[in-house]
Amino acid sequence: MAHGIWGRVARVSMALFAALALLVATGWILATLAPANWIEADFLRADPQSASAARDLEQNLAAAIARVRPKDSAWAIRIQENDINAWIVTRLPLWLEHDPSLAWPMDGVEPQLHFSAGSATLSVAVAGRVYSGTFTAVVSRGAIQLTPGWGAIGRLPIPDGAWIATRYLRGAAATTLSVGSIFKLGDGRQVEIRQVDFVEGAIEIEFITR
Repeated sequence: MAHGIWGRVARVSMALFAALALLVATGWILATLAPANWIEADFLRADPQSASAARDLEQNLAAAIARVRPKDSAWAIRIQENDINAWIVTRLPLWLEHDPSLAWPMDGVEPQLHFSAGSATLSVAVAGRVYSGTFTAVVSRGAIQLTPGWGAIGRLPIPDGAWIATRYLRGAAATTLSVGSIFKLGDGRQVEIRQVDFVEGAIEIEFITR
């Protein structure tokens, strides 16, 4: 009788152990796989179209912001994620090199942005693994409030992963990241970001020039 009970216990224990081992193995595999939309920075850097796309983005954005418009007129732009990521790998390093006031908290790590309806995902590759976090954006009281959502290591979801990163960047009490939404031009005009929308593969930004 006792032998039969212990036999059943042993079989159940082995089944649980096998299930746990399978979960651990699955988690490890998912963590080592890059997200489906991840593009290696070296691939982007080697693409001859990346440099031209990045320059066009920079020049077109600067021209749109500086354009003379009727006072208090609203206008909008749409930027594709591919152009942003091309700019990150080809132009951002030059800005960081020539402007000490610009700070990127992780030396040698290049971020990558992807957009879906209602949210954006920021990913970075560290030690062979890709860490990601999503966030939403709301413009309020002169600032863009970025609220974190889920996080992931590779393709393995991590609950509150992006929230943990926010606390790391801004302190223990932080629940959002804030970015100023109002800036002045050299001629005295003021440009304000009124709305930020994340759509599939792009970001849409509405401005008003005063």
